[in-house]
Amino acid sequence: MSQAKYIPGSDADKGIWLNNYTAKMAVYASVLGITPAELSALQDDNNMYQYIINMIESYRQNLLNLTGYKNMLKSAVGQQHIGSLPAPPVLAAPPVNVAEGVFDRVTKLATKIKNSAGYTDNIGSDLGIIASVESIDVDAMQPDLKIKLDVGRPHLKWTKGYADAIDLYADHNDGAGFALAGRLLKSEYMDLADLAAGKVYDEWKYKAIFVISDMQVGLYSKITSIDVKKQ
Repeated sequence: MSQAKYIPGSDADKGIWLNNYTAKMAVYASVLGITPAELSALQDDNNMYQYIINMIESYRQNLLNLTGYKNMLKSAVGQQHIGSLPAPPVLAAPPVNVAEGVFDRVTKLATKIKNSAGYTDNIGSDLGIIASVESIDVDAMQPDLKIKLDVGRPHLKWTKGYADAIDLYADHNDGAGFALAGRLLKSEYMDLADLAAGKVYDEWKYKAIFVISDMQVGLYSKITSIDVKKQ
């Protein structure tokens, strides 16, 4: 089923939208003719989607911590000490399992709502099921990378907006050129790589491109650079 235009594009924004949709649905259920079973099913869908999004972020952060640990394990950095091995994420018990197609079901429910005698545009706006008239020119989308040093490490930030993620590329001036640093769901990245062998100071460069539904879209960002030094 094609995605309704009022549903956001990125996974994180979908979670925010679905939370609002579920909470507000409980308020309007009786007016719109939503049954207790439909409301319960919607709450189960929301619980599982939020759980999966949070699980992905927990593992992503754990992977960043493990990468930093691995880099320091390979080579000492100044007076810093390696510390304890990062522990795996501790997750809450999963909610009730649901079938595939969460956003197919919420779209179908929204269609039923709009055909209800109790439906108004004000309710639709509150539920977030009225599509914006704004159009997105996907071909013109271009990340704007901001970078600064944070505890001596390049710390990049950007606004993800409509996209699901970005593919970030880094050139560590080691002869390899730009290499994929990762497909990033969040809007920041700390580069924990080591300087090339024998270097004390260097200039690192970065570029990125947006990703929607696992496909690169739009234009590459302008190349952003920063001076780094051995810690």
